[in-house]
Amino acid sequence: MLPTARGLLLAELLALFFSTSLAVGVELLVYPLFLFSAELRGRLFRAFAQPMVKAALAWGVVLLVAALYSVADGPETMDNLVSWRKLLLLPMAAAVFDSKAWKYRLVWGFILFTSLGAVLSYLSWFGDIRIYKYPVGIAINNHATQAMVFAVSFFAIAMLIRYLRPETRGWRWFLPVAGLAVCTNLLFITPGRSGYLALLVLAAFASFVMAPGRIRYFLGLGIPLGLALLLFFSPVASQRIMQGFSEIKNYEQSEELTSMGLRVVMWQNTLEIIREKPWFGYGTGGFMEAYRRQVEGQTGWRGQPVGDPHNQFMRIVAEQGILGLGVFLWLIGAFFRQRVTLVYRLMGLGVLLAWCATSMFSAHFSTFAEGRFLYLWCGAMLAEDNRRDDQAA
Repeated sequence: MLPTARGLLLAELLALFFSTSLAVGVELLVYPLFLFSAELRGRLFRAFAQPMVKAALAWGVVLLVAALYSVADGPETMDNLVSWRKLLLLPMAAAVFDSKAWKYRLVWGFILFTSLGAVLSYLSWFGDIRIYKYPVGIAINNHATQAMVFAVSFFAIAMLIRYLRPETRGWRWFLPVAGLAVCTNLLFITPGRSGYLALLVLAAFASFVMAPGRIRYFLGLGIPLGLALLLFFSPVASQRIMQGFSEIKNYEQSEELTSMGLRVVMWQNTLEIIREKPWFGYGTGGFMEAYRRQVEGQTGWRGQPVGDPHNQFMRIVAEQGILGLGVFLWLIGAFFRQRVTLVYRLMGLGVLLAWCATSMFSAHFSTFAEGRFLYLWCGAMLAEDNRRDDQAA
């Protein structure tokens, strides 16, 4: 059952990029494997000794307790609670990806898949061809997800070149070409602001950890600045960035709903919500009802009820309170306590930091694709190593 579980989790990671229904279907196949396989149950039980899995369990308990006092009705509370089942992917990935050989395969599978996505994106862009129902230039789910996975792919390629460069000459040539392809696509074709931010964070992190001595400080600042300049010279990226700044600046005068303008209004209203119940919040799934009460009587788009303030940390305080946020921050800190091989530790922590940054403007720890990707990726990369399993592999 162990190779099957690994294969299914890898398949789910890749399915997230093009089919949510397929990803859910694969995920539903994983649960009975752990339920009925004594070997997998034993591995899962042992995984709970790892710091990140312990903290994930504590966060799950917080979600359950907060559901008991949620201001939302029963079905809405249950829907929100069930949506957090993605958290189960963390201990499952930690249980089966404790082999460096399988971590390596997962990274390569991800890089190959995103490289194919970049090729299809170029074909769509230059041929003015729509792939499935996506806009021109998009080949992976949506522009935000595509941007973020291309940023992670570029980062993973840099890590492999630095620490685990393949022996085969053809694959050694493939890595820089693939890295250039995904990075150029992100800079000049994919209009995803979350991906731009993730790229800058990952570039700064990679530059700092890979460079020796004091030069790391110059590279850690200089390379992200260079990428930021390229973003401003890119017609697609600069238009998206300047549009965001304009929407924030003019949100008070705007009569139309805008992405960043709505965020500013949501953040203001969410702060008011938090002031009412700062310690325990409104319960799991209670944000929409609390927000509806806050904006009741307001007209236009400013009075529109929303289910997510597009800030993961604000939403947690609003639903689970300051105490819940403390447990969530403990979960983030627990990832840093994992004892794992350096290259995979860096791959896991880099993505975690990027998700923390983008979650200031979204809720990427709880969204469908980005949330599942994070728990699968970090669960696999940061799973503590099993030397016997590596020898068998």
